[in-house]
Amino acid sequence: GVDDRAFVPQDKFRDLEHPQGKGRRPLEIIPGVDTQPFVSPDKFRNLDHIPTLMKPEDIPLEASRPPRVIVPLSNCELEELMPVILTTTIDAGVPMATVRIFLAVTRTISGCTQ
Repeated sequence: GVDDRAFVPQDKFRDLEHPQGKGRRPLEIIPGVDTQPFVSPDKFRNLDHIPTLMKPEDIPLEASRPPRVIVPLSNCELEELMPVILTTTIDAGVPMATVRIFLAVTRTISGCTQ
């Protein structure tokens, strides 16, 4: 069977709500919406207010443009097992795009291209 007894006896809750030696705490219930602020607005008037330079809607948006290559990769001749550093300059555009570079690699052995 299921134990229907409470985990905490009811009299313990009464002791929490009404501590010994203290009367009931009055609670005024006022219907409606609470319009009282937690802090008086007068306290905020004394703070230094810095005006914003531009509102977010006033900031001009940059026109969209696709990515473009500014300095392309250049061809180079390498020997086997020779390290290489490939450098290029790419303007990623607006909004910033993800740019992937695919290389067409050819291998020359004894004058033949494979």
